[in-house]
Amino acid sequence: MTRVTLELVEGQMARLQGPARLRVARGQVMILGAIFKPGDEVSVSEFRSYAVKALVDSSVEVLLDYGGVVEKPRPGEEPLDEWVATIDSLVRRGCRSFMVLGPTDAGKSSVTALIVNRALEYGMRPGVVDADVGQADVGPPACVSAALPSRRILWLREVRAERFRFVGYVTPQRAERRIVAAVVDLVEWLRRNGAEVVAVDTDGWVQGVNSIEYKVEAARFASIDTLIVVGDQKLYRMLERQYSRLGCGVYYLRSPQVRRERDRGERRSLRGERYRAFLSSLAERVLDLSEVSVQGSCFFSGEPLPPEVAEGYSSVLRVPVEAASETYDTVYVVTRGQPDPGAVEKLSTALGKQVYILDKRLVPGTLAAIVGASGVEESLAIIRDIDLRAMKARIATPHEGEVKGLILGGIRLGEDFEETGRPLRCVI
Repeated sequence: MTRVTLELVEGQMARLQGPARLRVARGQVMILGAIFKPGDEVSVSEFRSYAVKALVDSSVEVLLDYGGVVEKPRPGEEPLDEWVATIDSLVRRGCRSFMVLGPTDAGKSSVTALIVNRALEYGMRPGVVDADVGQADVGPPACVSAALPSRRILWLREVRAERFRFVGYVTPQRAERRIVAAVVDLVEWLRRNGAEVVAVDTDGWVQGVNSIEYKVEAARFASIDTLIVVGDQKLYRMLERQYSRLGCGVYYLRSPQVRRERDRGERRSLRGERYRAFLSSLAERVLDLSEVSVQGSCFFSGEPLPPEVAEGYSSVLRVPVEAASETYDTVYVVTRGQPDPGAVEKLSTALGKQVYILDKRLVPGTLAAIVGASGVEESLAIIRDIDLRAMKARIATPHEGEVKGLILGGIRLGEDFEETGRPLRCVI
């Protein structure tokens, strides 16, 4: 541990990279739009870096852990003043809802936290939607989450989801429609529950038309009046040309020139932490699948075939077959083991339909969601096993009440809640 005392004159900035703790001894400082006074303390994660600005002559005590750094930024490196000035101007103009867009590690979640903090400074109640399903902070990964923060924050992880919608994937590709629906639903929920300023944080997928279109659709259907683009001028120019008449318009904010970027391993580790946070106190339950709705499943999207028909496929596939269902053009076959591709092609030719194999061995550990008694509330669950002959599912979940539905996701978790795999289509 290293202890450092910073004497900052009014308007001066320092940059603090964690892990570290900060205590204001004298004066007032601003971090991400939040104002801290004598006696206030701030904890900085190893994954975060902040500009600390003295609003008056101030003294700040910093305790640096191993890897923590405190330094003086060069002129223009930290855009804190620009961020605050832009958001304050928009709030004073009456802009009340923001969607924050930009590439990975551009500073989107920091801008979102700043919007929350400025709303609080103006005496307004903020609401936040975390729509980054891969690097979720407010709620669990594979979900879009919402909360109503009542205090200043420096990292969205300091807020715990009060409501979330299960998407089932940690990449937005293939899940765009679900994300749009979730954002619209949660923004409306925040407004009904008193949010006066709403900020929506988005994922860092900005390559290609689809990556932007679905975000803008969510903004339009949720009546978001302001788009904030962070760190990508090309994206800003494109959106400004097309959507400048959207409510308050489109605005650009620079990224900090020095920022903490997370590698793939760190992102995976952070997701594991969030899984654990929302999957504690698990209890095993058995669901009767004939009594609940099942979504996110290839098998349940079709008409179940008679058991003797499904079992007959075993002779062609040369692996045990537990069940099968069919749609207009596809037969889904649940097996215990992977058949030879040639056998699958042979069965497809015989049936005159595409045959899709669902290996039951890949079911244990699947992340899922429980739909509760209201038909709206959701809780996470882990699938332990599914028996399609008995139509039973054995799950582990913190949910204790009535179950009306089961939504299967596209992620499998190990015993340590680390991701172990993602099926190409459906887990079953």
